[in-house]
Amino acid sequence: MAAGWEIGMYELAIYFLISHKIRKYYHELQNMNIVMYYWFTMTILTLIWECSFVYNYKSINVFSQDLIKNNTHVWTNDYSIMYILPWKLAFIFYGEYGAYADREYMINTNDWSRVIESSHAIFCGIFSFLVLYQKINNKFLGTSLNKYYIAIGVSMGSQVMNSVLYMANYFIQINDKYNINYCSPSFPCNYALLSRAFMYVNIFWAVMPSYVIISSWGRIGGVDSVKIQ
Repeated sequence: MAAGWEIGMYELAIYFLISHKIRKYYHELQNMNIVMYYWFTMTILTLIWECSFVYNYKSINVFSQDLIKNNTHVWTNDYSIMYILPWKLAFIFYGEYGAYADREYMINTNDWSRVIESSHAIFCGIFSFLVLYQKINNKFLGTSLNKYYIAIGVSMGSQVMNSVLYMANYFIQINDKYNINYCSPSFPCNYALLSRAFMYVNIFWAVMPSYVIISSWGRIGGVDSVKIQ
């Protein structure tokens, strides 16, 4: 048994270890900007979390309701160590997110959260995998633009847009008294959403893909558009 925050730390440690081993094994990946590399692998890990969320949506919904009812958080609750498995960790942490960050994630009649998560999985997660695949295999379209950069553009461009639209909609919701995410005494926001601190994870999903796009921009149109270094 381990507390939720411990399980989260264990999973991140395993993620970094596996990502490091993969990069060490494939020489081609060692030439990639290390920050970009780890963000692509994180996006692939997120793909697994998102698939688990969509598949287990109804069960996670019930779990979120129980957290609110009992006024508990996954960070301090104890769980089997098996919850370090990505698809099981997603269950408890999406439950926490739905209970204390974005309560639209708990609405069975509203598909918004599943649209956000599944679209991110398809356009960001799958294409991030293709980025690494193309980097390892050095495959080209046969023109000045190759599959490697197309995959970067699709994965990271979609991730920025996904995050911006999601957060813009969320900020509208917290000011709409008819919305479940409305800032109220029963579900407070406080200054800068400090009472909903889990929302801050979304910063990474906007800042990091922006960094990847900016870092890749200088390479497009130069020698790297013909050969992946």
